[in-house]
Amino acid sequence: MAKIYHHERRLERDLQHLKQRKVLYRLLSTVGLCVTILIVWQYQLLVLILVAVAIVGLYLISQCSLSKQLGKVTAGLAGEDKALEVLRNLPATYSIFPDIQIVVDGRTSQLDTIVVGPTGIFVVEVKNHAGVITGHTNEQQLLQIKHDGYKKTIYNPVKQVATHTYRLHRYLYQHGVDFWIQGTVYFANGAAKVDVANHSSTPIFSVNENGSKRLLYYIEERQSRTLAKSEQRTVEKLIKHIVKKQASN
Repeated sequence: MAKIYHHERRLERDLQHLKQRKVLYRLLSTVGLCVTILIVWQYQLLVLILVAVAIVGLYLISQCSLSKQLGKVTAGLAGEDKALEVLRNLPATYSIFPDIQIVVDGRTSQLDTIVVGPTGIFVVEVKNHAGVITGHTNEQQLLQIKHDGYKKTIYNPVKQVATHTYRLHRYLYQHGVDFWIQGTVYFANGAAKVDVANHSSTPIFSVNENGSKRLLYYIEERQSRTLAKSEQRTVEKLIKHIVKKQASN
């Protein structure tokens, strides 16, 4: 099995912060409402009644907003976990680095997963969207149609991973390493149907279309570009440096 370099991921931190905020808002709203009710009980002031109503309203709005954010973060984490479960089935000669943030030339990229092995370097962009995903890879946006008929646009993950691979290449190049990096997209949600016309060199895999096995096969069998063991160690060392820097921030 492949080696996964676990560390606290950004989404895990975001999830913890959102949970803390939700509890804090609940506490502050409860205290504020109790104090206001006590004062209203004593003085029967209309303005304080309005204040109490406002507190309740703000509390409900904040909780609704936080619940939506929690849902998105939780879904994102679930997608990354599904992808890791698939990628860990690569041979022991591969190393997997989840959730890597790279800052190059003053610009930041958040890479879902980097895979380094004898067949090269891969960046896997993971999506956990449900419903039907349609469009063309040469467009900026794809269309997501959920099962209830709700439609929304999402940023094209092929263009997203292209930016990530470029920045990772720039980072490695600035440290004396110049290797090809292959971007891929993996839709991890079993409730998704991907119908995207792919006119790019970036493959798209969907768990619903035997994508897990196809992704592993693509990584293991890509022999057009290979890394020697020494080259692989050099790349892994540079990425580990990023992980260490992330942990200290």
